[in-house]
Amino acid sequence: MTVTTTLPRAPMDPGLASFLAQAAAQGNPPLESLPLEIGRQIYRDLAAGLGLPPPAVATEDRSIPGPGGSLQLRIYHPDVSGSLPALLYVHGGGFVIGDLETHDAVCRTLCHDVGAVVVAVDYRLAPEHPFPAAVQDVVCALQWLATHARELRADPSRIALAGDSAGAQLATVACLHTAGTITPRALGLIYPVAQHHSEPSASMAENGEGKFLTLGVMQWFIDSYLGGRSELTRHPDFALLSAPTLATLPPSWVATMGHDPLRDEGHALAQRIQQAGVATEHRHYPDGIHACIHFTAVSPLGGQVLSDLAQWLRGQVDAQPRV
Repeated sequence: MTVTTTLPRAPMDPGLASFLAQAAAQGNPPLESLPLEIGRQIYRDLAAGLGLPPPAVATEDRSIPGPGGSLQLRIYHPDVSGSLPALLYVHGGGFVIGDLETHDAVCRTLCHDVGAVVVAVDYRLAPEHPFPAAVQDVVCALQWLATHARELRADPSRIALAGDSAGAQLATVACLHTAGTITPRALGLIYPVAQHHSEPSASMAENGEGKFLTLGVMQWFIDSYLGGRSELTRHPDFALLSAPTLATLPPSWVATMGHDPLRDEGHALAQRIQQAGVATEHRHYPDGIHACIHFTAVSPLGGQVLSDLAQWLRGQVDAQPRV
């Protein structure tokens, strides 16, 4: 992995630094050492307890046929009249934790701020359902949205995708899989997984301990998702930096955080997308950490990231269609 430009550096946001210091003082066991369901519940509790109340929007839960059986979606409707854009949101959590509840506030915020119908997909998680189950589910959800957009009062020509961390990776892979059949307007990636730590980067060494996302939990995620099959670490549906081409992606927005182990691979991904000829905006937050979009009651930074993404998405889905 090659990153050709040095990103700005800054001390960690004070609110986030205080939160991490308090968490360290509690001496909690590493997430990867806990029973799986406890780890998943801890993520739900963090997301629910450390965020500001999101905007009130109407929601409905729906079940659709999926590759592995019933696939759950949560659909968010803004209080806006007329035909709307649609946004497929794919949650993060290392392919192992995370669900519709952990990212409910994120989806409500984007629904309100973009003025779009948001569809969140509850894709199958590892280790119960290893790679490529999550890929299949997200592709299925995107295809369903493209086919059923009008039922949701959305314009099928104004579809966008977004996600954070592993969800950003899955959203990107879904775009690549459906190239030529679905033409999204935009792809928003918040601290994306692009290669994980098969090739350790400077940001892995700098930020791999004590900054929420650790090397240990990342190894747990990758082992669970790939089922211990090391040959998959360079599969293009996992390692985006190994994809043969990214030229079919829609205009892309990539957010990286200065104190995130994934900083450098996110930066490299933004560069690769741009080098492929895709309009790309890379927003770097030098004082941020991984998962900060959940911690809006701790620091305003996560809210700023979502606001910046929403503003960019509005500009893309309200623009004239690409020729």
